[in-house]
Amino acid sequence: MSLDAFKTEFILRYQDILNKTLVGLKVANTRFESGMKFGNTVTRFILDLSAVRVRAFTNLTDRTIDPLTDTTQNMTINVQVGAVFPIARLEKIQAGPLNPAMVAGKNIAIKVATYLDATILAETRNAFAVFDTGNLTTPTANGTTITLSSTTVPQMVSQTYAKLFSNNAPMTGLCWVLDPYSVSAIGQFPIGKELSNEGTTFKNGFSGPLYNAEVYMSNNLTGEATLLSAGAFVDTQTITIGGVVFTTVTSIGVTAGNVLIGADAAATITNLAALINTPGTTTAQGVALSAADQVKVTDTMRLTATATSATVLTIVGIGSSRLTLSETQTNASWSTNFVHAYYGQKGAIDVAIQDQPEMEMRDEPKQLTTNIFNDVVAAVKTFTDGSQYFLDVKIANA
Repeated sequence: MSLDAFKTEFILRYQDILNKTLVGLKVANTRFESGMKFGNTVTRFILDLSAVRVRAFTNLTDRTIDPLTDTTQNMTINVQVGAVFPIARLEKIQAGPLNPAMVAGKNIAIKVATYLDATILAETRNAFAVFDTGNLTTPTANGTTITLSSTTVPQMVSQTYAKLFSNNAPMTGLCWVLDPYSVSAIGQFPIGKELSNEGTTFKNGFSGPLYNAEVYMSNNLTGEATLLSAGAFVDTQTITIGGVVFTTVTSIGVTAGNVLIGADAAATITNLAALINTPGTTTAQGVALSAADQVKVTDTMRLTATATSATVLTIVGIGSSRLTLSETQTNASWSTNFVHAYYGQKGAIDVAIQDQPEMEMRDEPKQLTTNIFNDVVAAVKTFTDGSQYFLDVKIANA
């Protein structure tokens, strides 16, 4: 296969993966705009009906005319990512009937599309309301994530419907986006016939629509966790996130992942957050991670860390799904660990993406090798009106 033919085949394969395999584009409102460039802005006009009232009136008497206005919100082209890989002509010859270009192309397409998928699903956090344990029996969230059980599963399924309906959201085109463990947990707890949908009861195993909502399964949900300090951090004790080890120390040293213990817990939490956010930078307060661990933090888990308070560190992993956490700290522990699951109407999150991925091939001047660049440019945004149509369901990593 010529490289030009590969380019055509790759683009088709990329689009197939982008549109059919990943979940984000199934639940989003997609607008494919081929003329977009990075930094461009898409403007939406939204009618403002808040001043229009339903009033009593008297015949033959002038009536009050309420103003009808509109507001605008912008969606900026804010995603510009890509991947590059080489194809050596000698490799193609030695591969014989195999096609390394197509195998590599498929896998790279999955990598790039997965990045976009995780970015879309991260918008779940912009829902009009959080849904957690408090909402299982009351209208109000209480800050405690939901541990799935034979009791909470039926409550969650029915109460999310009620919560969304109470916000006057259109109750059509509904969907769930859950991680595999949540789908598995739900499948283990029979839900009675009162929750059947068109003759299909969701019980012992995944069987399709759930309470008038389609169910999608994804490994690209956003994970979140909080580390709670109860006192001073201790020398040589560890905090582990997805296999990446951070060690709190009184003397910074040179070991990768060392974090300096500050004057108090707040200072240590700040130092830890700084290293997580810039894992390749060594400072007086932290030693850069190994190259492999840097990739885990920035690419695999896409972590960001925030010193939420003097005693709390919050980490968020875009596309990380459930985070694997541990610690050996005497005075600190992981207090929450959960995923943000989407429940609501399809199309509530807006996505604009080029209708064809960028593809460029450049020959190395001194090698029989071609470098293949493939990029995606997109905009992802939850507009104010869209946010009213879905919930951020917080499911515990139990």
